[in-house]
Amino acid sequence: MEDVARLTGVSLSTVSRVIREPHRVAEPTRLKVETAIASTGYVPNLVASSLKSERSRLVACVVPSVEHSFIADVVRGASEVLRPQGFQLMLATSDFRPEEEEDVVHAFLSRRPDAIILTGLTHTDRTRAMLGAAGIPVVEVGNLSDQPIDMVVGFSNREAQKQLTTAMIDAGRRHIGYLLHDGSAQNERSRDRYNGYRAALTERGIACDDRLTTEVEFSYRGGAVGLGQLLAQGRPIDALCCSNDIIALGALYELQRRGIAVPDTIAIAGFDDHEASSQCVPPLSTVRIPRLLMGREAGRLIEQTLAGEPPTSKIVDVGFALQIRQTF
Repeated sequence: MEDVARLTGVSLSTVSRVIREPHRVAEPTRLKVETAIASTGYVPNLVASSLKSERSRLVACVVPSVEHSFIADVVRGASEVLRPQGFQLMLATSDFRPEEEEDVVHAFLSRRPDAIILTGLTHTDRTRAMLGAAGIPVVEVGNLSDQPIDMVVGFSNREAQKQLTTAMIDAGRRHIGYLLHDGSAQNERSRDRYNGYRAALTERGIACDDRLTTEVEFSYRGGAVGLGQLLAQGRPIDALCCSNDIIALGALYELQRRGIAVPDTIAIAGFDDHEASSQCVPPLSTVRIPRLLMGREAGRLIEQTLAGEPPTSKIVDVGFALQIRQTF
């Protein structure tokens, strides 16, 4: 650190501030110090720094998977807010299993993060107890709850799916199947979407036929296999809702392989607005979720809380938007 201070002509305290709180340093000075750090190969001892400040400058983030763009965008949004404030994100996956999430949270808490971001609302009692005792900001992301562990950022998955299914009914569809993510038992977002689908049918006087619903793996292959299972029953089906776009795209490609016209014979809709959904042929109708905004709002809640400025609301509804394209 002394070499950096000597090269730049600033004090040791200024170098330390650039390392720990870069947003509090004027840009010309910050850039000069960062250039000197890079040229000297200096690696700050953040462990020692955290012992002095009682802050680790780490934010833990537990996600179900890293394979899908929804998660990537949420993490990127949080990082956009937190990194300029000197925080780094630690990432781990739970594989959609609350017990695995419990183990990850326990491991993270041993590293004394300043805050934790969780995806979803389904947690074990021990996870809730550990987080409650930790005394740090906790933000749940992806769905809404009036009783969050601490703070929550999301939207109503149930209402979004209900509105999308209602739009499909308004387009003249009556025999609407549903491909449900097979992790729904541990994923309240998938359950809420399925319940929204059923609510739309009931509200319009259409019987909910459980034989038109099947659980499939979260993959393109899952969508194709699930579609095949529904068609093999020989029951009337003129539309298909899917709990996410990956499953929907798999089903769409399978319909095309079978020579079944979309949307003339079978309409289809997904959920999440995956980047491929607007580019496939025909473009997929779906629900757009402000994924980056969710991450940014989670970061903002953490930033404000750690700065001693409690947010005006601990429940943030980011909303959603139907994307009615050409598959119904």
